Formats: sequence, structure tokens, C-alpha cells
Amino acid sequence: MSLGDQLSRRAAALARKRLSPQTKKRMRQVQRAVLGRSTAVATRTGLSTARASLGAQEYDEAATHVEAVLRRDPADPKALELATTIALKRGAFTEAAEHAVRRMVTTGEAAHWSHARTVLGRTRETDPRWQPVVAAPAPYAYSPRPGRVLYLAKESRPFLHNGFCTRSHESLQALVRAGRDILGVTMPGFPGVLGIEDPPSRSVVEEVTYHHLLPNAGRRLRALALDEYVDLTAGMLAGTVARERPALLHVSSGHRGYESALAGDAVARWAGIPWLYEVRSFFETTWTDDARYAENSEYYERRFATETRMMRAAALVLTLSGPMREEIVDRHGIPGEKVRVVPNAVDLTRFTPRERDPELRRKLGLTDTFTLGYVSNLSHPREGQEVLVEAVAKLRAQGRPVTGLLVGDGSRRAELERLAARLGVAAQVVFTGNVPFEEVAGHYAQIDLFVVPRVDDRAARMVSPMKPFEAMAMRVPVLVADLPALAEIVGADAGRSDATLGQAAAGQAGVRGETFRTGDPAALATVAARLMDDEPARQRLVDSAAAWVAAERSWDAVAQAFESAYDEILRRQADAAATPTGSSTGSSTATREAPAC
Repeated sequence: MSLGDQLSRRAAALARKRLSPQTKKRMRQVQRAVLGRSTAVATRTGLSTARASLGAQEYDEAATHVEAVLRRDPADPKALELATTIALKRGAFTEAAEHAVRRMVTTGEAAHWSHARTVLGRTRETDPRWQPVVAAPAPYAYSPRPGRVLYLAKESRPFLHNGFCTRSHESLQALVRAGRDILGVTMPGFPGVLGIEDPPSRSVVEEVTYHHLLPNAGRRLRALALDEYVDLTAGMLAGTVARERPALLHVSSGHRGYESALAGDAVARWAGIPWLYEVRSFFETTWTDDARYAENSEYYERRFATETRMMRAAALVLTLSGPMREEIVDRHGIPGEKVRVVPNAVDLTRFTPRERDPELRRKLGLTDTFTLGYVSNLSHPREGQEVLVEAVAKLRAQGRPVTGLLVGDGSRRAELERLAARLGVAAQVVFTGNVPFEEVAGHYAQIDLFVVPRVDDRAARMVSPMKPFEAMAMRVPVLVADLPALAEIVGADAGRSDATLGQAAAGQAGVRGETFRTGDPAALATVAARLMDDEPARQRLVDSAAAWVAAERSWDAVAQAFESAYDEILRRQADAAATPTGSSTGSSTATREAPAC
């Protein structure tokens, strides 16, 4: 029997006796005090246990403990704060918002209001009933410049040289050179968010013009809730559209994927113009590194559903690979005729075969070794550089003179360096750190076998990186994990499916490269050793790969695919406008009113 029950029974027994009112009042006060101390002890114990579970990353268990505390005291601020944190870890964002708002109402503190608004912004942004609003009156007299395209990208050169910026810039440059009237625009706060002093509102890079929205705001925009930032993006983009008068919006994936599309869709409806959505990756799982919740949470489902709504709203969906198209058609339910593959490509003038720089080779410590290399950031676990490090250790243990070369930098570098030291290959795995963009090709030339060791996650299975094309153009043989998107690149995807993923330990020979079992350092080492001993096989691979990228993976080919998509959408728009009974396709371009919230 609990202490509370004991006290209640004793109080009831005493109440039946003839006691003075003063004695009864005092007894009630004592009872309340004891019960209060009992509740306080239980609360402290419950919160302590919940925090311990949270620290141990046992989030479901932590949630059970904090829920027990809140049943006793639904307004306890510390319990509500802890419950919010635990719910966020589990991807239960609606629950997290409820706890955060309740704490704010209970305390009335400004900091708690700000926190609650931030948490609430994630649920509001992914609410199917919400759309960003363009506050300005709809431009009924909007007169687009025939054929003009406005291309919305999250970031751009010359400030960044990552894969996203490379695809955007090379595509835009090829379109400009082909005579297309196209302008770039970046998301609000860029490039000031990078810490650049006095960032420009407009930059021209190799014939491509970029407009930068609120570039000086930079990091200050991070104080906005996510839905507030999307609202701001729509408003700023509408101003650029009104000034530049494009006939079409081309929207590429943002940091979360869909947020740029939310803004683009709102502005296209506002201006009465069509838009297309270039889906460059699948970001639904990037909110966490915890595999238990990445694809098994409310927030994942909300993000997936929001992405689907944006794909349906666009006039056309472009994506990077066959596996990505299959995902969009099969899982998102987008009609196949509305989805086209426009793959990544390579600058064939920048990435050309070249002689190795012996001084750079000496500086990197690669002399007299066979080099297994990868060029990528060292921040995302998806890249799987540890698989390459472990494979180098296995090959060295076999007496093979190999060295690993990891070109790039990022938050996981120290972790990877510790792994190399633990495996005894610290001196045989070279970390270059950041390499200037103009020097990257010289580092490719130092590599004997270009390895893409990506591990098996949702995006890695479907999204094709750009780096293998660069290696192919430089006649460096390529070995990739047997993920569908990578197998497609090397021509080893025929007849494959997710069910057969990773079953061929010895790898599979492709037309343009080979594969090894994903996530398996021993399999990587086995295939690398075989290719190391077979120079004619490496030569056949590079011959085939170089001819293929030259014929099918140029940025001019990408630009032609974009132009074809633009012309089709604009033709449909014109046909719909000319036909009184015609209905518009894609982004409901017949309406010119701003969407309601």
C-alpha cells in the first residue's frame, strides 16, 4: 500500500472520532504536506530516471518515465522540457510541440515562447493544411518575358563548390551558352550565412547571374522557425519574380528538400506561371543519425508526405537516376510520364587525363604505392570512408603496398583518423583536408583506383554522386559499393534489385567499373586486389568509362534535357491558355491568388 493510501485511511479513521475543528484542520495540513513531499520525491526520481535513459539513448524508455511524472503534474516545467527533448529525439514532433507550448503557457517566459515557436515550426511546415503566403497582391498584370527561366537553388558558386553548386552552375552555364534566357537565385541569407563579410546581392560567375536574397541577413535568419523561413523565402522570391518576370520557375531541392518547393509553388501560383521540381536527393531521413527512428517516426512520415505533395504540385519532376525515378513513381505515386531522369555530368574541359605531379605525390606520401582514393566531404556517415580505411588495413596485412587517399574535410575526420591509428595504418591513410577547387583534378590523377564506399541508407541507394563521373573522365578506374544508383553508373545494374543488393562478395564486373558488397571492407579488399593485379582489366574499364562520359554525361547534354522540359511545359501552358475549356497541368497555374494559410 502506498504512503498516500495509508494516510488517507488513517485520516478517514480519525475523522470518525470526535475531534475539534482545529485538530481536523491541522490534520489536513499535515496530510497535504506529506503528500506534497511524496509527490516531489516521486517527481525528482522520475525525472532523474528519465534523464538517465535519455543519456543512454533509450528514448522510448525515457518517454515512459517522463510521462509518469506528467500524469502526476501535467504542468511541471522541467518535466515538460525533458518530454519535449525526448519527443524530438524520437521524431514525435507533434507531441514535442504540445509539450513545448504547455511549458510556455505555464511559465510565460520569453525564452520558452521562442523555443515552442521553433518546435512548432517543424510541424507547421509539414502540415498539409499549411502553405506559405505571398502577402503582396497577386500580379494580375503580370507579363512574363517569353522563355525566361528563374532557377531557384539553395546555394551557389563562387562561394561553394560542392556537388549541388556544381550541378546548378554547370547546367546554368551550358544553358546560357546555348542562348537560353535563365537566371539563378539563391535562398535567403546566402552567402552571408557562410560568414562572408559584405556579401553581394548579385554575382556573375562564368556568364551565370545569381541573385542573392537578403544576403546580409546571414546567420540571423536561423532564429526563424522553419515555416517562418519558408514564408520569408516565398515573399522574397515573389519580389524577384515580379522584377525579372520569368515565364517558368525551375526549383531544385533545398536543405530539407521540399522547403524550396513550398516557396516556389506558392510564388508560381501567385504569379500564374508553371514550375518544375528538380529532386536531387531524398532528405526525409536526414533529421537524425539514429537508424531506429530515421525511417520510423512521425517526422519522417510528415517530411515524406510533404515531398510527395510538392512533386504532385509541380508541372514536371526531374531527378538524377533510374533508382530515384523508380522511388518517385512507386513510393510517392507520381505518374511515370511526369518524371524524367536528367543525370549528373562532368566538365570535360576541367577533368581531363593528366600526368601525375611527382612533387605532389611525394608530399602526400604516395610514392611506390598503389593508391585507393576517394574525393568527398568527411561529414556524412553515408560516405562510408571507414570501409575504405578498413580495406586498406586488410590489404596492408596481406603485404600489399597500398595507400588510402581521402581528399576533403569534415566533422568526421578526427574519428576516421582515430580508426586508421587503431588499425595500425595511420601512416598509410592520407587525409588531405580541404583542397582548393582548381587543385582537385590534380589529386584525382594521383589515384590508381577510385573507390566509392558509400554505406546502405535510403539516399545512398538511389542518389548518384558526381565524383565517379569526374574519375571516369580522368581515366581513373572506378570501384563502387553495389548500391543501385552506383551500380547504374558503372553499368553493373542490369537485372539487379534491392533483394540482390550486397550478395556478391567478390563484386560484379560492370561495363565501366566494378562493384563490391556494400559496407564490407573484406569484399572491397578482395576486388581491389584483383584489379590491382590485372592492369589490362583496369585499362578496359577506363576506356569504356571515358568514352561513355564523353558521349552521355556532358553538361551540354544536361542543358539540352532541361531545355526540352522547359519547352514542353511552356507549350502546355500556352495551349491551356489558348483553350477556354482547357485545364492547366502541374501547379494549378490558372489561379493567380495567393494560397490561403
